[in-house]
Amino acid sequence: MYNTLNAKVLEPQLCLDDIPWIPREEQALRWKHADRPNYDNNIDLKFPYSEVPYLEDYDLVKIPIDPNVLIPHVDYWGEGKVISDEGERGFPSCYNVNSEYQLVSGAPDQNRKIPNRIPVRSKEDCNTSNYVRDNSVFLVTVAAASLTSSSAKDIARIVNSDRGTVVVFGLGDMFRLGDESQGVLELSAELQKKGLIVILNATPSYSFTEVTYYKSRISFISKYKLENDLYNTVASGNYDTAVYMVQRFGEVTSDLLIQELMPRLISAIPRNAISFAYKLWIRDEKDIVRKHFPKSFQNIFNEDAVTIVNQQYQQPLKLSIPKYDQDVNNSVAWGDTYLSDITSGRVIWKVIPVWKCDGIKFKLYNSYRKRFLKLDENVNKNGDRKGLGSNDGNEDEHLFYLEPSVNKGTEVFFIVNQLYGQTLNVAVKEDNVGDRLVLGHDYGEGNTSEIFMWVITAWSSEIAVEPQN
Repeated sequence: MYNTLNAKVLEPQLCLDDIPWIPREEQALRWKHADRPNYDNNIDLKFPYSEVPYLEDYDLVKIPIDPNVLIPHVDYWGEGKVISDEGERGFPSCYNVNSEYQLVSGAPDQNRKIPNRIPVRSKEDCNTSNYVRDNSVFLVTVAAASLTSSSAKDIARIVNSDRGTVVVFGLGDMFRLGDESQGVLELSAELQKKGLIVILNATPSYSFTEVTYYKSRISFISKYKLENDLYNTVASGNYDTAVYMVQRFGEVTSDLLIQELMPRLISAIPRNAISFAYKLWIRDEKDIVRKHFPKSFQNIFNEDAVTIVNQQYQQPLKLSIPKYDQDVNNSVAWGDTYLSDITSGRVIWKVIPVWKCDGIKFKLYNSYRKRFLKLDENVNKNGDRKGLGSNDGNEDEHLFYLEPSVNKGTEVFFIVNQLYGQTLNVAVKEDNVGDRLVLGHDYGEGNTSEIFMWVITAWSSEIAVEPQN
C-alpha cells in the first residue's frame, strides 16, 4: 500500500502573491484596469462580489442564498477554464476562490479578471466566511502545489461533511514515493476532523475528462457517503461493484468503513452480507473478511470441518446411523443430546458455498455419512418438513441460505432451505435418548426464538470418536 500523501507535485500556476517585487498597490491598480472576466467561455454565476476587492468589514450576502441547498462546485485557486501547451485546467461553471488581485495566468484569457471569483486576501490569509456559508459546498477542487495551511482550513470549513468531496489534483506519480507535500498533509488532517477520508484516483459522479493538465488526483470523500454508497451497492446485489469499490478505497479506508458497516449489513440484509463477504474472499481480499466479519465466515468459505449447534438446546446437528435411517436413501437429521461427545464424527459437517446469480447459497455435507442435508418433500400436520440427509435428488433440494445474526453476543445463523423457504429448528419434544428431530418450519418475520438459531464453529478435536449406537 503506497502513501499517496507523499508524492511529487506539479508546479502551481503563477500567482501575484508569489511575486514580492510587485507592490500591493500596483497589483490593485493592474487588477482594477484589467479586462472583465470572459463569460463567453465561462458561465456567469452572477456572484455580486466577483469584481470587488476583498471585503471583511461588511455584512455581505453569503452563498448559497438558500442554506438548505449546496453549492455544486468551488475551485480553490481556480481561474476558470485555462488552456496551455501542457493541457487544460480549471472549470467554466464553478466559483473560483483566489487572491483579490489575481488575474488569469494562462490562455486564452491571460491577464483578464477571474470569472466568478470569490476573493481572499492572499495564499496565507484565506477566509471566505464573509462570502460562503460553513458546510455548504458539494465539491471542492484544488491543485496540490497551491495548498497552504490557511487554504486547507478554509476548504475544510466550506465542504459539506455528509455529502461533500474534495479533489486534489497534481500529485505526480502516485506509485512512487517522493517529496512530502505538507499542504496535502495539512488538508488531510483538517478534513479528517469532518469525517472525510482519502481515496486514490476515485471515480466520481462528475467528469474530469477535460482536465488534462494534471495526470493524477486524490479524493477526500465523506465517510458517511462512502458507507452509504457501499451499503446500497451491496443491498442491490451488485457484489462485484462493491468489491471493486473496496479495492479502490485502499487498505486504511476499507478497514475503517467495513468495520463500521459490517454490523449494519448483517443486521439489515444478512443474505447480502454473506454474499458480499464471499465475493471479497474469492477476490483475494481474505484479510478483510478475517479482520471484520465473523470468524465462522472463514470456516465456511474455507470449507473447514465444523459443528452446527442449535442455540436453544445446545444440540449439535447429526445424521442417523444406517439402522435408524428413514429409508435406504435418506438419513434422519437430529439434534444430538450428547453435547459432551462433540468430538464424534457424526457431528462433523462441511459447509460448501455455491454461487448463484442472486448470491451465495450453501450445501451442508455430513462428513461421517457422506450425505447432504435437505428437507423432506412431505409435511406433517403442522406443515413442517423433516430434515434428511441424502446423496440423491436435484441440487435445489440441498441448497440453503445462511443468514448471519448476533444473539446475546454470540454469532448465529438462521439456516433457510431455498426450495421450501423453511428455517431449520429442532423439535421441542425429545425422543427416548434425548435427541430432537430437525425440522423445517415457516419462520415468522421478526421471530427471535433461539430454537431457529445455529452456531457454526470449527471442529477442532484431533480424534473423531466413532459412534457406537
